[in-house]
Amino acid sequence: MQRRLILSFVGVVFIGLLIAGLGTFLQAGLDRSEHSQEKLLNTARSTTAFLSESLLDRRPISREKIRALTETARINEYGIVVFNPNNNQKTVISELPSGVNENELDFKSLTERGYLSGTQDGKVWVAAIADKNLENGAIAAVVLSDDLDDPLGEADRWFLLAAIFAIFLAVIVAIWLGKRFSKPIVDAAQTARSLASGDLSARLPELPPGATEETTDLVRAINSMAESMERARGVERQFLLSVSHDLRTPMTSIQGYAEAIIDGATNDPKHAGEVILAESRRLDRLVSDLLELARLDARHFKLLIRRIDLSDAAKKSAEGLRISASNLGIDLVVSSSSHPLHIDGDIDRVGQVIGNLLENAIRYADSKVVLAVRESESLVELSVADDGPGIEKEDLPHVFERLYVSRHQPEERESGSGLGLAIVKELVTAMKGGVEIISTPGSGTTIKVTFPKK
Repeated sequence: MQRRLILSFVGVVFIGLLIAGLGTFLQAGLDRSEHSQEKLLNTARSTTAFLSESLLDRRPISREKIRALTETARINEYGIVVFNPNNNQKTVISELPSGVNENELDFKSLTERGYLSGTQDGKVWVAAIADKNLENGAIAAVVLSDDLDDPLGEADRWFLLAAIFAIFLAVIVAIWLGKRFSKPIVDAAQTARSLASGDLSARLPELPPGATEETTDLVRAINSMAESMERARGVERQFLLSVSHDLRTPMTSIQGYAEAIIDGATNDPKHAGEVILAESRRLDRLVSDLLELARLDARHFKLLIRRIDLSDAAKKSAEGLRISASNLGIDLVVSSSSHPLHIDGDIDRVGQVIGNLLENAIRYADSKVVLAVRESESLVELSVADDGPGIEKEDLPHVFERLYVSRHQPEERESGSGLGLAIVKELVTAMKGGVEIISTPGSGTTIKVTFPKK
């Protein structure tokens, strides 16, 4: 990238200089002839003024004087020709410059314009007539010739030096910009390789305040991705540890009571059997929830979406858990509209969502759980509130994570799998709904689920 940036930057500068130089030199070439002719014409008029004075005073034309004038003006060649309008003859008094033919000197055009000019073989010539005529009416004209001038003079050399300096400066600036722009990308690539190799602690350093917005966004995005990956690995590790623990605990109980029954070491086989049955059910629930969550992740499940009454579904789910809540001393209250509240959903999955929410609330409630269904202008809302210990603010973002278990888990009650709320979130999302949790430590927890009203 750095090499391409340098080549592109220098290329743009070079092309710009090339276009500017070509334009300048082309324009100078167009002005070259005009500039040289104007210079010669001024000198020619000065020379013809001398001729006029000589003719006026009837002095002989001094070639030395004319030569001095032309040398002062740095004119290489000059000549004098006399036109006689009476006989239409041309008399060359001083040899015309090389490349200028006396036939090219048209008397009529010369008298009308006062001068003639032209170019020949890389040279420019000018012919100008004297202001005063000779006694016989003849007209004297001076013909000057010189090499074409370079209007730029030394400017072309300075332009070349400036162009070289500009290209050199462009290379320096391009190298500096290339390093500045490419370094964050090179560092990002190295960090990405470190992340790919398993080093999830790799991070990009923060850029200085003068860094571009794009590179700053790139650094922040990669660091955010790395943090998410590191956290995901931590969640995965915690997930495996939690699953191992949740599997090992009931397995240990089952194994211990089974061995006691076999060895005849228990005086109450019925109690041992009840413990084994309870722990096996706990295992079954954990495995079932894991399989259910795996199917949700892989989208290997079908939703039989149809128009259902959420109020009726809530009442039926509450009735199924009322006895177990009562046995735990929890008052389960249902508050719902007297008329149907319709949504589009899978009746079985909606029942599973409500059941998971109620089981979670009963597990943490002190004495009361309220299941409410209400409607707004465009939504139907189902909420489950308990009067339990609530959830700490730092724990709220993790409630719907897998195997999350609150630090306030009541030990005297049967613990859940830690997957119920994760399943709720997946199912609600699949049915185009939303889920929200509101909790304040010491004031209980409320979980709200919303669906579009039909």
